[in-house]
Amino acid sequence: MNCLEHSEPKPLVAWFAVAILMVAYALSFVDRLILSLLVEPIRHDLHLTDIQISLLQGFSFAIFYTLAGIPVGRLVDAGRRTVIIAIGITLWSLMTATCGMVQHYWQLFIARAGVGVGEATLGPAAYSLLGDLFAPAERGLALGIFSAGTSIGAGLALIIGGQAIDLISAGGARSLPWLGTLQPWQLTFLYVGLPGVLVAGLVLLIPEPVRRDDTPAPTGGSGTTVSLPETIGHFRRHAVTIVLHHLAMGLSGMAGYGILAWAPTMLMRVHGWGPAEAGTLIGACILAAGTLGVIAGGALGDLLLRRGQTTGRLDAAALAMALGAAGAVSYPFQQSLPALAACFTIAMLGAFMVIGCASAVVLDITPNRLRGLATAVFFFVTSVLGVGLGPTMVALVTDYVFGHPQAVREALTIVPTLGFLLAGTCFIAARNPYRRSRLVAARA
Repeated sequence: MNCLEHSEPKPLVAWFAVAILMVAYALSFVDRLILSLLVEPIRHDLHLTDIQISLLQGFSFAIFYTLAGIPVGRLVDAGRRTVIIAIGITLWSLMTATCGMVQHYWQLFIARAGVGVGEATLGPAAYSLLGDLFAPAERGLALGIFSAGTSIGAGLALIIGGQAIDLISAGGARSLPWLGTLQPWQLTFLYVGLPGVLVAGLVLLIPEPVRRDDTPAPTGGSGTTVSLPETIGHFRRHAVTIVLHHLAMGLSGMAGYGILAWAPTMLMRVHGWGPAEAGTLIGACILAAGTLGVIAGGALGDLLLRRGQTTGRLDAAALAMALGAAGAVSYPFQQSLPALAACFTIAMLGAFMVIGCASAVVLDITPNRLRGLATAVFFFVTSVLGVGLGPTMVALVTDYVFGHPQAVREALTIVPTLGFLLAGTCFIAARNPYRRSRLVAARA
């Protein structure tokens, strides 16, 4: 039954939507991160530096992801969200496949930018949908499960991707009709990208829920449209909370994306591992610790909130950052496989735990009619700092501080550890402003 007929969505409908959106999120991370296992063959064939590779991993994706995010957020606040997501999935999947047909660096840069434009639709639309499908005290868990798609997608991209790259590479270059001769790394992009069109069809099966609000529209407001003064007023009222929260999430993302982008390369360069070995170890750690962390983080934030700890989500986020820093500072220099895996798992537990507990803060202080735009702003900031700067900061430290490729290990110790520590500091500093923002939102 279509949930447009009911003000309260049925639990089965709500959790069905979470499951499909989680699959879509996982797919987005597969398409986003498969490049991290293809660094060496792409560098060789296109004659690239680590800086150029880092721009493909981060900046090319992030700049258009963020630029598209704001207008997409406005569309989400007024349009049919399931259709917006389906169009985005189709676009990013086709652009991932296009990465496999390029012959030059700038063609690959543009194709990666197209992936970012498509993926810009998912976050704002999914957050808005989940805000309507779940009550405030349940959103942390729902967002945690949805966000588990990040660890599932990252883990599968590295585990299955590593194995697939070995198999595809063993077959060598292939000639395909209309496309000509493609190298193994090009074939990998092609095979990874095309199945996404099927997931776009699944998203259309989600009934579009009624838009509901936890706070009334301001005096004279319609409740469905948002004026510019109301929009500006919201961001001004919650400016300190928003700045500290978004900065913290951006710094955490910078640490996490730096690790995801370069940890496989570090194992291949420093330890001499192959793509399958590096992908299996890192992917398994992410799949286990990341999935547990992001769901547990959401549940922990909800639990602390129900127990009356107003800043529970931020307290859980600060704890996550301490775990992330402890793992990040130690895993790159571990010599034994068990020790490396254990320390890396701790780093990933913190990196993903923060997504589940801290992301719901945006919904806590934002009325429904502004959630698409507010989430788009959130993703704009966190993507510029996280996706955009994370991989490049590691490459800059590798090339310009240490001056040789093997020093990617040292760079992976310095950049993510500092990112996690600074993020934790911002979460702690945001506690009092967030407490005030919750009171303001309740009175709005």
